[in-house]
Amino acid sequence: MDIKSPAVGKVLRLAVASGAQVACGDELMVIESMKVEIPVKAPASGRLVEFRVKPGDQIQRNSVIAVIEA
Repeated sequence: MDIKSPAVGKVLRLAVASGAQVACGDELMVIESMKVEIPVKAPASGRLVEFRVKPGDQIQRNSVIAVIEA
């Protein structure tokens, strides 16, 4: 399952490590858009396969930023 960016912005921090088990609603990362911090949460439970971004990366709306395997 691809997790897409909710907004244009910059990745501030990653909250979990790749390979971690996550539950639906767990915070995965925080992005900053227009000076507002936006938490990105897991849409489903599973294993976080990979992040496709790192802190400091600029991202576009609807770009794939992480992948979860349910």
